[in-house]
Amino acid sequence: MMGYHVQPGTQDMLRTAQLGALIALLLIAAHADAATERLYVANNHEGTVSVIAVPEFEVIGTIDVIPDLLQRETSGSTFADDVVLSPDGSRMYVSRGGLRDVAAFRLPDGDLMWRVETDGLSDHFALSPDGSKLFVSVYSEDRVHVIDTTEGRELARIASCSGPHSMHFSADGRHVYNGCMVGDELDVIDASSFEVTQRYAFPEGVRPFEISHDERKAWVQLTRLHGIVELDLQQGRVTKTIHLPVPPGVSAQPEFPHTAHHGLTLNPDGTRLCVAGTVADYVALLSVPTLDLLSTTPVGHEPSWAISSPDGRYCYVSSRKSNNVSVISFEDGRELARIEVGDYPQRMWVVAVE
Repeated sequence: MMGYHVQPGTQDMLRTAQLGALIALLLIAAHADAATERLYVANNHEGTVSVIAVPEFEVIGTIDVIPDLLQRETSGSTFADDVVLSPDGSRMYVSRGGLRDVAAFRLPDGDLMWRVETDGLSDHFALSPDGSKLFVSVYSEDRVHVIDTTEGRELARIASCSGPHSMHFSADGRHVYNGCMVGDELDVIDASSFEVTQRYAFPEGVRPFEISHDERKAWVQLTRLHGIVELDLQQGRVTKTIHLPVPPGVSAQPEFPHTAHHGLTLNPDGTRLCVAGTVADYVALLSVPTLDLLSTTPVGHEPSWAISSPDGRYCYVSSRKSNNVSVISFEDGRELARIEVGDYPQRMWVVAVE
């Protein structure tokens, strides 16, 4: 693991960055009354989180999530892989794979509250509905860690399938679903006992997925698949495979992890799926439960994550190679706005503002 070396002029640059961050935080506070939602976008390579006001669709601030970078050893350039907020919006949690940890920040000032080392590449999150427990996939170590968010303390390490990646809580908070992109598996973890209670096998790596509110269905993106599969969770078998359009000359990425489509979200009432067609640079809307294709919409380069607004009006999609976020209407699939953010945006979180 290589250390981080300070270059000439770095301290001046840091002071300038700190001043800019302070101004950005003041702007966030100033816009609080006008916005109805705030969208938080993790800029992975930059180590920042962009804050977007909705419905203005404007970046109102940027939070530095690696203020302690000079104090840490680094491994790679994954500095803001995932981001989630506490239910009351007072805390922000960020997985910092390049620093091999998870960090908590106080909002709106952005102060670092605590960090928990993961001894491996921290990847995706699943936050319990009450905000008390944070489940973290540690991709490189085939583990899921559980963190007490109040104290910033590790509660458990759970052995998982190989290459744990995307995770979701069930709607009732009893289960955590953990998808593995190397082990080709979807595991179900009991959120109280931290035991794996069910395993579902797939022919390829499990990428982003969604779980129906009643836990009867799962919709799953797989490595190299231009589309999704539907899994009947009670029967334990795939019941549908949906192939989405593949433009001429487009194929899954030739290098590992061989991504085709990466990014999937279900609207709150469970009637639409928003699908990021990563290598094809589009977003598709599908009806639920029929999974009919309703629309495809061109967006930025390599859309790789999708999340629904709390009211179900918008699907937010981050395009990591063009450094922007598209706002897609769940009603008709139109792109309503395209917002410039930081370097390599991926995971996002959205909260309602009272």
